[in-house]
Amino acid sequence: MPRFCSVAHDGAHIRYLDSGGDDLGAPIVFVPGFTDVADDYIETLPAFGRRAAVVELRGHGHSRAVAGPYDSDTLGRDVGAVIDAVTDGPVHLITFSRGTAYALTWALAHQARVRSLSIGDYVPEEIVLTDEVMLGLLDGRWRGSPVRDRVDPAAAIATVRAARAQSFWEPLARWQPPLLVVRSPNATVVDDAAWARYRKLFPHASFHEFTDSPHDIFRPDRGRYPALVRSHVDAVDCLPV
Repeated sequence: MPRFCSVAHDGAHIRYLDSGGDDLGAPIVFVPGFTDVADDYIETLPAFGRRAAVVELRGHGHSRAVAGPYDSDTLGRDVGAVIDAVTDGPVHLITFSRGTAYALTWALAHQARVRSLSIGDYVPEEIVLTDEVMLGLLDGRWRGSPVRDRVDPAAAIATVRAARAQSFWEPLARWQPPLLVVRSPNATVVDDAAWARYRKLFPHASFHEFTDSPHDIFRPDRGRYPALVRSHVDAVDCLPV
């Protein structure tokens, strides 16, 4: 049965959801989006087919960091703290939306521990948002509940203000990890130019478009992205698919 755990790191208590079970030599660690909480994925974990953990970023859900900091390097180290709590070996790293930037911050510094990478509807960049955009997100709803019930507003604003524009395209292209990328063509996050750039820089990657999804690629089918990830990581590990 999945259980919630926590790890203390850099002035924060980072909660994560751990499915338990057999990791088949390398568990999956999933870094979700900016308005996500780990609870969103309780029913999704079995679809990965092996032990999987969902990181709840500081300031989200029950992950707390009263005094911060909230910069991407710190958030990347939070991802690493969860990974280290789950395993001292390799992982398959999965992302969705803005969680991609924090996952890549850790992954690029620990390439030997990353067996594969899957990116869900995002570009390999840290994108700077304005306070106005963040306030609009905070006043909205995500997956049926108010965003302010999911993310601490002060932490959200602090995260936006600590962000810096940076690109991971070139270091990721030099690395060339086993890569799966999914996008929704109905959203603007991965536009046609970015999609073409992905295809040019990563000729051996696996690419999929969810033509019936919004940016939330877990709609309308919550199991589709996890099923692709499962096939991807099993193939990397040379397991029967």
